[in-house]
Amino acid sequence: MKKGISFILLCFSVLVLNATTWRDSLNTIVNSNQHDTVKILALEQLAANYRKNEPDSALFFNQKAIDLSKKTKIAKEIAEAYREYALSAQAIGKYPLAVEYYQKAQKVHLKDNNKNGVAEAFNDIGIAFYYSGEYEKARENFEKAGEIKIEIGDSIGAGQSFNNTGIMHDIAGNPTEALKLYLRALNIYENLRDTGMAIGTLSNIGLIYLGQKNYTEALKIYERQKEDAKNIGDRKQYGISLTSMGTAYDYLGEYIKARKLFLEALDLFLQLGDKPLIAQCYNNLSANFELTDDNDKALEYALKSISIKKEIGAHGKLAISQIAAAKIYNKKGKNHQALALYQDALKNAQNTGYAEYIIKAHEGLSQTYESLKSFEKAYYHQSQYIALADSVTNKENTELINEMEKKYQNERKQQEIELLNKTNALKDVKLAKADEESKRKSIQLYGSFGVGLILLVLVLVVFKSSQQRKKNNILLQQKNTEITQQKEIVEEQHKEITDSINYAKRIQTALLTSDEYWHQISPEHFVLLKPKDVVSGDFFWAFHTENNLAIWVAADCTGHGVPGAFMSMLGISFFNEIVVENNITQPAEILNRLRDKIIKALEQKGVDTQQKDGMDLALCVWNKNTNQLSYSGANNPLWIIRKTDKTNQDSDNLIIEGYELIEHKADKQPVGLFSGDIKPFTEQIIQLQKGDSIYTFSDGYADQFGGDKGKKLKSANFKKLLLTLQDKSLAEQKNIINQTFDEWKGNLDQIDDVCVIGVKI
Repeated sequence: MKKGISFILLCFSVLVLNATTWRDSLNTIVNSNQHDTVKILALEQLAANYRKNEPDSALFFNQKAIDLSKKTKIAKEIAEAYREYALSAQAIGKYPLAVEYYQKAQKVHLKDNNKNGVAEAFNDIGIAFYYSGEYEKARENFEKAGEIKIEIGDSIGAGQSFNNTGIMHDIAGNPTEALKLYLRALNIYENLRDTGMAIGTLSNIGLIYLGQKNYTEALKIYERQKEDAKNIGDRKQYGISLTSMGTAYDYLGEYIKARKLFLEALDLFLQLGDKPLIAQCYNNLSANFELTDDNDKALEYALKSISIKKEIGAHGKLAISQIAAAKIYNKKGKNHQALALYQDALKNAQNTGYAEYIIKAHEGLSQTYESLKSFEKAYYHQSQYIALADSVTNKENTELINEMEKKYQNERKQQEIELLNKTNALKDVKLAKADEESKRKSIQLYGSFGVGLILLVLVLVVFKSSQQRKKNNILLQQKNTEITQQKEIVEEQHKEITDSINYAKRIQTALLTSDEYWHQISPEHFVLLKPKDVVSGDFFWAFHTENNLAIWVAADCTGHGVPGAFMSMLGISFFNEIVVENNITQPAEILNRLRDKIIKALEQKGVDTQQKDGMDLALCVWNKNTNQLSYSGANNPLWIIRKTDKTNQDSDNLIIEGYELIEHKADKQPVGLFSGDIKPFTEQIIQLQKGDSIYTFSDGYADQFGGDKGKKLKSANFKKLLLTLQDKSLAEQKNIINQTFDEWKGNLDQIDDVCVIGVKI
């Protein structure tokens, strides 16, 4: 025993004395006649030492470790060498390379039937995908890690995987799924009496309630987090719980209570010297003072937060504080200072993938440019702000979350019994393995005193590195907690975005021709408009002149959603100007003028500018006095269906059940700038017959994917459908066309806006 103690003390003295020549010592080991295992450990430590400042050297030493480990043919050493290479790649931001080498390590574990190694590799891959912003792939790998951890009875590992997977669901906007996983993790930690891990999970659960505006429940969770942290003496977690409670009180409008908690947390973090959390507290205080209209204090704390984040290189979170300060500058009328901060915040948020703050930066830039009378730039950032917005919190999520919390309280003690039983069953096996490993190490150590010294030093370093990796996994949770925690009134922002889009929908609907007016066009008609999003890039327009001309159009603008809706409202405005105000009723001339106005309005100067916004459409002018139809089309055809005695052998057109579909093709050019030769639009004159049905439409209906094989519906099937409906009223036709589309689409997403117009002569 005395020999063992003196041996350890001697090793520590060696470690201290040789700290300044650590690289030289490791290189000496690599170039010596030591055992290959010792050399591999030395190479990996050299790589770790070089990672931060000389990444190419780190990868060089990692590769040498891999080559040497392959000679040993020891699976564990080969897998660890691959993993160390991946860690070096990850440290310098080469995430695809890191994933590649984590997967190589995983293949070795699979071949060696090392399930725990396979699970750890899934977790490593998930972390790499998380850092690269590929959250869905991260989630998939964390889930797989959790499944294996459950299978092998690793409760702690399963809990960590549940937490990581939950974080990915939360980032992806699935709070219900996130909460399910957090509750499972919490149940594991409580049964194992692991208060430290339970605290971090409680923080995640609190954020879910906070995001769902259930501030009372969030406060209960944070109070519990605070008490647990106090009981185990974790000052940092105690301070984090204070900031979380302060955020909840801010949402409840109890600003003095919130401020007191933020200041208490700040004092604690200053004592601990934790600069990231100090910066976070400054940011919280800035928001708190802004809510009480103390803009000077708000700006003071925001600038303090910016200063610290620049100092520690927290460029992603820097955007949060920059946006906060910019808002205050705007309030003070210092728009140029605000503009500079918003621009820098947008770059930082984009570089780090912080979607919430990309949105906020676009919103702030739009408002600032508007104040500076730069309306074109204001419009651009406003459109980006709306287009990037996520869906708002919904009532269904809130109800599900509350229901799950009740279920959790009733079933918490039974959820993980099987998992814990597996843990107990494997305990003896793990102890036996640990004992065997200990004996093996002892033989190596006593075999050569000199080699033993080196091995122990390396083991100490490896142990420290292993502990650091575990801390990094925990930091992943904390990092995401802080990310989510810094959502400054993001729910209100989401509500504003959705309200804006819904208001835009009301404006667009008001501009579209009313059903009452369509009765002037024809008593029997239908208009089917199915936007892909809330607002539509497809639109319809109709007008009836005093000299008995019925004019209507089905149009498909470039894009859909908000950008398409802007174009549609522009198109409606131009149709009103050309037809109603200027009394132009020849369809070809209407389209020629419409094209000129679009090109001028959008400043389209050449196809190389990529400003190819425009529209495809079919325009009809029906002279009710002569029963003649004038038609002009931009890529979109006109179909007329009428009764016939012909058969398919007698006609080039499709005939079904005594009805013939006559197609009038459009000009192969859009209304707007495009890469081909721009020509005047042509006009076709068609003599109508009583009972004719006229159909105009966008391409969204025929292009929809669906059916048993997930293929396009196609124009041929659309034609057949219309021909089989001719014995039904147009109102019935609309319902069947709509129902057929939905049945064809099934569970697939709608890929484009849909507009179909039917008019009976």
